[in-house]
Amino acid sequence: MQEPPQIKNPSITLYPFHLRDDSDEGYGEVAKNAQSLWENLADNVGTQFNSNELKSLRDKLICYKDKQYYPQGEQEKPNNGKLLTDDGKILKFQPITQPDNPKIYGSIYALRIHDTYTADLTFYYQNTTIKVSDLNQLNPQGCLLPNAIKSSLGQTLLLCAVPVVFDTYRKLADECVTAFIDNQQQASPEFRREGILFGSPIFEYDSSEDDAAKRCHILVWLQDNPETPKFVTSTFNLYLINLLCFRAKILFVYGEARKSYGKAQQIVAELEKKLPEFSEIEREQDRQVKLLKLKDLLAEVRTKMLACAHQVRYLQEFRNTIDINAENYGDVLTKIRGLSIPGDNLDFWQKFLDLAEGKYQRQIEIDLNYLMASQDLFQQSISTVRGMVEIEQVEFDREKEERERQRDREQIQLYQQKEEDEKIRDREQIQLYKQNEEQEKKRDRQLENIIFFVGTAIGGGQIFSAAYPLIKDTPIRWQPDFSLPLHPFAATILWSLLFGLVFGLLMLGIAVLIRKIFR
Repeated sequence: MQEPPQIKNPSITLYPFHLRDDSDEGYGEVAKNAQSLWENLADNVGTQFNSNELKSLRDKLICYKDKQYYPQGEQEKPNNGKLLTDDGKILKFQPITQPDNPKIYGSIYALRIHDTYTADLTFYYQNTTIKVSDLNQLNPQGCLLPNAIKSSLGQTLLLCAVPVVFDTYRKLADECVTAFIDNQQQASPEFRREGILFGSPIFEYDSSEDDAAKRCHILVWLQDNPETPKFVTSTFNLYLINLLCFRAKILFVYGEARKSYGKAQQIVAELEKKLPEFSEIEREQDRQVKLLKLKDLLAEVRTKMLACAHQVRYLQEFRNTIDINAENYGDVLTKIRGLSIPGDNLDFWQKFLDLAEGKYQRQIEIDLNYLMASQDLFQQSISTVRGMVEIEQVEFDREKEERERQRDREQIQLYQQKEEDEKIRDREQIQLYKQNEEQEKKRDRQLENIIFFVGTAIGGGQIFSAAYPLIKDTPIRWQPDFSLPLHPFAATILWSLLFGLVFGLLMLGIAVLIRKIFR
């Protein structure tokens, strides 16, 4: 029966990378969840390993004060990015005792690299040989996997061991990854590349998930060369953590670039659906409705174009970020090559750099060129619509002005007609007044005549009745004799007529005067 694969002095090192700063909040502003890395390491990993030192990690970090996250402490106690209070030295854990299992030793080194929090968290067996299948003891409940750590930029796990019983290095590395994951990660990492570092074979595995926080990246370093540990110095460890940090940033930023491109593509598709509306609006007969539709369409297209421009700007920033981190990655890789020994093969790290500088950058350039061409097309569409709006606005204003002029003319005509009507009414009223006045005068004359004749008749009757007795007393001589005085009857009649005439004229004058006063 074949003996199960075994390894000696296995160790697992977690390199998590979590954004400390958030550029969206402003330059140098702290991200809202910046402290979540330290919370997960202390609460989750510390509990699973039952490590008091790790549980109390917050008390050992300068970015904490009274157990509360206090990023200002990093400025108050600057220490070249080292975050542990004891001059940044490595914090070692007391041996962790497990029932029926060897003791587990551990240590942590907390660090800030520019805008990123990271750590070197290591658990290992000392002078111990175990079955590969027992590697899950160094990952209880999958607490070191991405789903538990939730680092925003991703992470790398470095598994080191001395091979004891194995078939081939590659097969042993595969078995180590399988045992360590222990079905805790839904997407298991797949083999990518292999190389030789300080005389010992090293294998790379990656799950290649789009979400950096869920991406599982594992390096298995089988140190079968007894000289290998001598080259694993603090300098190398610092180079390695920086190399992995730049790698994580490149992958994270490329993932964000793909998201931005996807959003921009969606916006472009929405804009393309808007183009046929130009023709539909052009057929609109009502100029006012047409103008309103054009303005609404222009506002909507401009809003979407602005959103697309934001995504283009993000892509340009992502391209620059990848450029910077690829350059930094290359510089650190060069330094690691300077530490390597004859026979080493670091092409597996070089291939990632080639991938970043080649495929990633080329893909972003292609995406930008496509979006730029789309932007030009839609910009021309906006210019066309803006021109249509201006033309329609001029025509609409002209028609509106003509309508207003027509309305003014109609108002003037209406006013003139009204004024003419009023003049006609005034003339009619004047004429009617004259007619009434004439009728009144006529009635007055008639009344005066009636009064005159009636008064005359009455007066004559009274005179005659008063003079009649004189006829009886003095007979009338019908033969005229001018030597004799007038007959009393005739004298009475004569004097009555004379006084009646004078009195009538006097009364007539008084009546006319009264009419003039009270008219």
